[in-house]
Amino acid sequence: MDGITVGVFGTDQKSKSSFESSVAKKSEAEGIAVYSRTEGGRRYSFLDTSDYPERIQGYARIASLADHALYFYPSSGRLAAPDGELAILIGAFGLSGTLELLDGAVPAAAAVSALKGTHVAGFRQEERLSGSSAINLSSAVPREDFALESTLVYVDRAFTVKGVGTVALGFVLSGTVSVHDQLRPVPGPPGMRADVKGIQVNDVDFQSAGRGIRVGLSLRGVEPKDLERSHWLDDGSFELTDSLHFGFTKSPFYRQEVAPRDLHVQLPGEMVPARVTQEGGVVAAKLPWPAPAWEGMRGALVDLNGGALRVAGGLVCKL
Repeated sequence: MDGITVGVFGTDQKSKSSFESSVAKKSEAEGIAVYSRTEGGRRYSFLDTSDYPERIQGYARIASLADHALYFYPSSGRLAAPDGELAILIGAFGLSGTLELLDGAVPAAAAVSALKGTHVAGFRQEERLSGSSAINLSSAVPREDFALESTLVYVDRAFTVKGVGTVALGFVLSGTVSVHDQLRPVPGPPGMRADVKGIQVNDVDFQSAGRGIRVGLSLRGVEPKDLERSHWLDDGSFELTDSLHFGFTKSPFYRQEVAPRDLHVQLPGEMVPARVTQEGGVVAAKLPWPAPAWEGMRGALVDLNGGALRVAGGLVCKL
């Protein structure tokens, strides 16, 4: 089983909630909200957050995990600074997507004009009615920068279940995770391995799960406290480094210099503090601990104190 992860972006929580409850079933509400739908043998996970615009971390994480973006244009017709910031965030990761226009409130041409200069302006437009269960997912395809054979799982929660032991929840970013796999916590103590003794997807047992699937992994050999600082599990084949180099595309709307400064790098799943330096179009980020890296890995440079625009630009890893 493999899947597609869809980020639901927008500032109108009511419109987003109406859409999500119409097209999918809510499976999780803690942290990022996850809605699930199976169509044509493929599982779709719709991801949303309710803490924006106060915090950008939730949407930055969603953008780093998503294969496809649904951008809900405000029904008021007025594009505010947070709406623009979301469009810039989506562009930083180069996501494919759809511009969703609700109830005929805003003409497509007006929406595209307001978004001029952003990645989202080039999205296919879809006009829909609030609460409609119809959705066209034909353009939602796996991200190319996650098209790797090696197994990598982003872990966002780890806890103990009585009678089961340690359970880790997360998304399979690449490869396939299978029962009896030996996975390496990253970052983690040298030599530590977690034995996958069970896999569940929405409380149903599976022997394996492919990229794009939200999984619960029952693990042997580690305790939740061992995973407190581990954000990924991999098969041991990824290069781990605390010194990353990226090709950097600065947002034309971000006016400040990015280096030398202490900023944050949004890696696949996790936002990490970093000391940033720059030479030409290459940005170097010194992390507090090693992270998995590969050629072409996408990221974003985030300035949490950036005011109306916290997304400085997009990153593409160079090894």
